[in-house]
Amino acid sequence: MDHLETSPLHRLMVSPAGRLLTSRPFETLKTRSLPREFAVVRARAAADVALGEGPEAYLREVDAPPAPHLHDRIERALAQYAAVREEYDETMARWNSVFWGGYESLPDERVAIERDRREIAQRRAKPSDIFGFLAKEHLVPPVKFETPDPEDALSRWHHELAEPERLYGFADSRASEEFPRVERSATVRGPGTVEYLLRFTSPSPHLSDDASARVYEPADVDGDLPTLIFHSGWGMFDDQLVYWPEEEYLARALAPEGYRVILPDAPWHGRREPLGNYSGEPYVARAPVGLFTLYSAAALETAVLTDWARTEGAPVVGVGGVSLGGTIALHVGGRCGEWPESMRPDLLFPVGAPGAIDQTLLSGSLTKLLDIDKALDAAGWTGGHLHEFAPLLNPPKTPCLAPERVFSFIGSRDGMAPARTARVLFDEWGIPRPNRHEWDCGHFGVLANLIRRDEFQRTVTRELDRAVRDERRKTVSA
Repeated sequence: MDHLETSPLHRLMVSPAGRLLTSRPFETLKTRSLPREFAVVRARAAADVALGEGPEAYLREVDAPPAPHLHDRIERALAQYAAVREEYDETMARWNSVFWGGYESLPDERVAIERDRREIAQRRAKPSDIFGFLAKEHLVPPVKFETPDPEDALSRWHHELAEPERLYGFADSRASEEFPRVERSATVRGPGTVEYLLRFTSPSPHLSDDASARVYEPADVDGDLPTLIFHSGWGMFDDQLVYWPEEEYLARALAPEGYRVILPDAPWHGRREPLGNYSGEPYVARAPVGLFTLYSAAALETAVLTDWARTEGAPVVGVGGVSLGGTIALHVGGRCGEWPESMRPDLLFPVGAPGAIDQTLLSGSLTKLLDIDKALDAAGWTGGHLHEFAPLLNPPKTPCLAPERVFSFIGSRDGMAPARTARVLFDEWGIPRPNRHEWDCGHFGVLANLIRRDEFQRTVTRELDRAVRDERRKTVSA
């Protein structure tokens, strides 16, 4: 029978040629390319709301200066993208009927439509061939900022600043059965896996969409499955692209070995991308409010997924993530103490995350690269203002899990998620030295090491297995 296959790009990355991914020249090249990469998807996001309105309206939407000399070329690009968008919409309608509409379908049919969906979704999400010329002309900024006024933000969030649990907690009166009902899609066969989607109304009062996640289980499920919930980094498109790194190096690597892996879409990412924005754009466009809005929503959604995994029989649940996902994991680990017990994870695996977000906004290399610092300055944000929001931006200084159940990975030369801030937090949390791993690399080297090495995967499986044994011993003793 037919099934989804491992991406050829992933096979290249784990081959000897992929060693280049861990080199300093690649780190430099990748970092410098980010503004142009995000300019392309910003140009596409603007097209989603400006199709049919002409080049002048499009340039205003994309936040670019007038460019009469490019009007003909822009007109052709918009027409070309309109055709891609139409094919995407048609494919998504078919896909939704198969996976969510109760349509009676055969396994091979689901594999075929899933392949079609991901191919056209990638062409829609990152149309470099269509809009690359606008990025090359330096007309399109990488972010269309909506930076809030600091005094307005302080007034709006003063209750949460005084009591962060208002933002990161659940009301005591709500029992777990009152939380959003989790829906499950039809399944599709992967390489040694069974894969499906989950969706539920986000429990965050500051979002108005459905949370979503992709689940990977062994093709032959036998018994209850230890579960890992793992969050991707900022700006990832998740399964809207043919190649999703976390899917290959983690989910499709661990699931055939007897584990369940859940890869959520963070707020505003992947299939949750808002119209007129690219995946993850509101997170930085609305900084700093966009940051803690995402952290809190993703943390509460992780709680729902943790509870769901336990209802499915998971004996233990670990939560992790890389970059932005690592920050989400740290908030989960620092905020879950007052959550219902079924929603608290047993283990934590943060990767490539800073320990202080307010400091990262001031000095992290991504801030200057994408002109976040200029947007904050223009709106009147100072270091003092950002420090005032530290209770909502930064993970708490004490964990809600036992420190020996936290396993961290960072890049010693990471400037985007400054390693020094992570070390300070891990000291405050009391994480044992053997649990703290440092790779000699920058931020993109962290991802390259996750892809090319199995150190992280071995740590996850070892600790999940150990936690399962501990739970069994407790049950026997009881």
